[in-house]
Amino acid sequence: MHSSQQQNVSDGKPYRFESFTVASRWQDLPENVRQVMLEPPTEFNVLNKTIIGGNLITPPDAGYFTMKVAYGTETRFVSMVFERNKVGAFKRSDPPYFLMIFVTAVLGIVAFSVVIIWVMRRVTLPVDRLKNWAKGLNTQQLEQATPDFHYSELNTLASIIKTSLSKVQDSLSREQQFLSYASHELRTPIAVIRTNTELLQKLIAKGANTEKQAQVVERIERAGLTMTDLTETLLWLNRREGKSLPIIEVSLDQLIRQLVSELAYLAKGKDIDISIETDESVQQLPGTLCRIIMTNLIRNALQHTMKGSVSIVQQGYTVSIVNQCESYANSSEDLGFGLGLELTTRLIKQYDWQYQNIETNRGRKVSIDFSAG
Repeated sequence: MHSSQQQNVSDGKPYRFESFTVASRWQDLPENVRQVMLEPPTEFNVLNKTIIGGNLITPPDAGYFTMKVAYGTETRFVSMVFERNKVGAFKRSDPPYFLMIFVTAVLGIVAFSVVIIWVMRRVTLPVDRLKNWAKGLNTQQLEQATPDFHYSELNTLASIIKTSLSKVQDSLSREQQFLSYASHELRTPIAVIRTNTELLQKLIAKGANTEKQAQVVERIERAGLTMTDLTETLLWLNRREGKSLPIIEVSLDQLIRQLVSELAYLAKGKDIDISIETDESVQQLPGTLCRIIMTNLIRNALQHTMKGSVSIVQQGYTVSIVNQCESYANSSEDLGFGLGLELTTRLIKQYDWQYQNIETNRGRKVSIDFSAG
């Protein structure tokens, strides 16, 4: 306000400019101001205000402001009025304040929901992939690389699942392998027990002397002990690989001759010349493992020779088995030859024994040195 306009303000002649009014007397201010404020301000340069209506949701309906100021030696009263339906942003033609808040809130919720849905899809899709992958795991997939599920936590979980299932699969494989080995290896002692049981019954029926009966009983007892040793060894091989078995005194001479006698049923009905050349030395070896290995090697030679010769030579820790065949046995009759070689290879590998299996023109030569390892 210019100074000339200030000078023109006098009693009964207030100056008005938009929503401002300047008067020399209180009663010269607008009537609505005086009705709301009731009393003139008593202190200079202090803003007095009164707000009509309004809350947290809607803006106020009107606002009344007054101030007492000094102009030289004179006193001036200044008032200002804001009414929602007349001034700027408060005009009723504008969108309601509550509606603006509501629309803003709705838009915020929608935007937040979109972000949440996007994040959930980003997370749930890899989780669904992991679920489907885990449900479809089989032996072939366990041998393949684990897929990338884009999150380290999911990749770790997939690795744990694969490791756990691999351990279960390995355990099942070992159990199946154990059953296969057991059924294969126990055939010989079972055959010995059955054969000698029949023989013992015949001896008893004929009234044979007790010495012969005792020999048969001894063979049955030895076969039973062999079954026990075989079972313990197979359990060790299946579950405790890498741990050595007890070492005992073993006479390879006696072991070879005993096994040839027990496996003689494989040569029945065949034209096979069996020769054995051994010494009487005693070796420090895991007895049952040696029995299993020698049983499989001798069984293999007798089983696959229909007509020919089988030569077994033992000197100290070294054993060689050579079969010369004029006619081979029918290999279609599966008596466990492949399984026997697999078991033999595993047992030899456990002790790092030297082993050779060489095919010759008319047969095969197998040699093993039990001293190495």
